[in-house]
Amino acid sequence: MRVPSFVALVLLCAPRIPLLAQQQAPSLEPGARLRLTYPCPREGAPAAGQARSPCRSEGTLVRLHADTIALAASGASVSHGLSAVSRVEVSRGYRPHRLPAAGAGFLVGAGVTFVVLNSGGSTSLCNQSANQDAMSSGECLGLTALGSVVGAGLGALVGGWIRTERWDDVPVERLRVSLGPQRDRLLGLSVAVAF
Repeated sequence: MRVPSFVALVLLCAPRIPLLAQQQAPSLEPGARLRLTYPCPREGAPAAGQARSPCRSEGTLVRLHADTIALAASGASVSHGLSAVSRVEVSRGYRPHRLPAAGAGFLVGAGVTFVVLNSGGSTSLCNQSANQDAMSSGECLGLTALGSVVGAGLGALVGGWIRTERWDDVPVERLRVSLGPQRDRLLGLSVAVAF
């Protein structure tokens, strides 16, 4: 029985469809949280060859026009010229850091347990050459593994409380202006993001 080439193509492409959907960048809609990078205003005469340091502005998108972008921050709306903006980033929300914190907790837990079990000289719990009543090496390894698991659990708990904001870049050169019908007007300029 032959499989039609269309069915074979669908079966080959099906696993990639969710990946493409996950990689789509968010659109620049009013209400989106943005971070803009632009050159800071310089006071005084600039030195020869001195580059302007970058400034950042975070806020909620109010409006996006052909040449300006307006953000609401601290109760005020601030407009920036798109020609001066070097970077636009869109917030993807906050995420916890459970996995990296669990890895760090695993290493710290194992290290602390190993040090505690092998310190003390003649009273060391795992050094059989210094202490004749010391535990076997299997018991010491088991306790070290238990300490690493406890450390990983504590690290995952702490990492769940530490949340940072994720930002996705929107290339400035992909902001484009088009002429067409608008909601409130018959004809007007609109700015869209091309992905």
